[in-house]
Amino acid sequence: MNIAFVTSELAPWIKVGGLADVSASLGRALAALGHEVQILIPYTGTTGLPDTGLLPRGRSGFLVVPEWGWQETPVTDRLRILWISGPGFAGRSGTPYADASGRPWPDLVERYAEFCKILVMAYAHQGQEAPTRPDILHGHDWPMGLIPFWSQALGTALPTLFTIHNLGYPGLFGRESFDRLGLPPDLWNEDPGILLGLSASSLKTGLRFADQLTTVSPNYAREIGTPEGGDGLANLIRKRQDDLSGILNGIDSDTWNPASDPLLPTHYAAGKPEGKRACRKRLLDHMALEDTTHPIAGFVGRLVNEKGIDLLADAIPELVNRGWRLVLLGKGDRDVEQGLRESCRAYRGKVALQTEQNESMAHLIMAGADLFLMPSRYEPCGLTQMYSQRYGTPPVAHAVGGLVDTILDADRVPGGTGFLFQEPTVQALLDCCRRAERAFQDPTRWNSICERAMNLDFSWHSRAREYEKAYGRAIERRRNRTSCSAHQRAPKSSS
Repeated sequence: MNIAFVTSELAPWIKVGGLADVSASLGRALAALGHEVQILIPYTGTTGLPDTGLLPRGRSGFLVVPEWGWQETPVTDRLRILWISGPGFAGRSGTPYADASGRPWPDLVERYAEFCKILVMAYAHQGQEAPTRPDILHGHDWPMGLIPFWSQALGTALPTLFTIHNLGYPGLFGRESFDRLGLPPDLWNEDPGILLGLSASSLKTGLRFADQLTTVSPNYAREIGTPEGGDGLANLIRKRQDDLSGILNGIDSDTWNPASDPLLPTHYAAGKPEGKRACRKRLLDHMALEDTTHPIAGFVGRLVNEKGIDLLADAIPELVNRGWRLVLLGKGDRDVEQGLRESCRAYRGKVALQTEQNESMAHLIMAGADLFLMPSRYEPCGLTQMYSQRYGTPPVAHAVGGLVDTILDADRVPGGTGFLFQEPTVQALLDCCRRAERAFQDPTRWNSICERAMNLDFSWHSRAREYEKAYGRAIERRRNRTSCSAHQRAPKSSS
């Protein structure tokens, strides 16, 4: 197949969260299976295109709209990136979603909705300057939620697959934006329209119009069909249950490999864990933390309540009193950051925080920590718990979403690789940490848990095969729709 993969983030160049890693690694995995993959991404930045190590080839004419342009970077024979620039993207500092101070762009949802329309228009009026017409358009999360609608409305006949990465970000926009985008008035309602509450939702549009839907773990696919986990969209999701697949995310096993990771001071592997001790010492020294015979716990993620960071912040005094050391890496809510800085001052030498995004530091925490903390209130899939297990750092996690699909509780099932707690409370987190500490104090048992975790296969290969099947179902569904529409339009026989 020729797959057009449309995303707002792409590691390592434009990265806010796990979407960037998934976009890059799934794209590579699909290309490795023999498919032609073109990753299309609006380029957000104040300078020219990112330095990909390859010479971009400039093109014009494809987007058919003034002020919009694109350039292509070939990555492999079967994988290329199409960087698209236009008003509202180029020349902006910060992230794709917020300015340098963290404030969301006021035109955030509208500019992505416009991007979706322009992209589909380009395929609908394809000229000689266009890249190869894809067999399927695969849009990722709310920024690309209008691709399925425009694919139908503009008559491209291109099948669409829409992946829900996080239902908690619905991409809401008001009536003025709705009208400027030229959306049909009959969509301005709850059902069968695209309203979610009093606003239109880009994510709901994708859910309603895509030929097939996927989300990022089997357990999250179940959760979002419930009133508690559906964020107002559970009824629509249940209606489309037959078109929805929960496909667990994978990780790039070459990049995240402690046996060859160039960002680590010492390498190690399952059954040969000696190098992990050197990484532990480097982490303590780098963050100016006192040594301890108790666990070092790491956290890497956004500092927001969704990630349970408030639970972790409230647990810090008890964990420090038990002799733990804590290392946190991430950015987020200013009040949360300030509270964690105060904890660092109160527990100097025992708690450390770094808010600057740093890939090297993320790898060092995975390798140097003894335990990895994921108290997320909800977690569609999560990648960091997979990274941590691959690095022999068992996770302590809330039993939600993809965490249930990727972590086996070592106290409850044979072959366990981590520790899970059921309720999003400080007490439940602390009780789980105590269970993990007891295992840590038994070297023979602990080494077995770590070795099992390191031997888990979180690679993309089998997951990419599941996407192949989902693409096939989307193509078949669109073919049937097109055939049915043609039959309905055909003139009746005179006989």
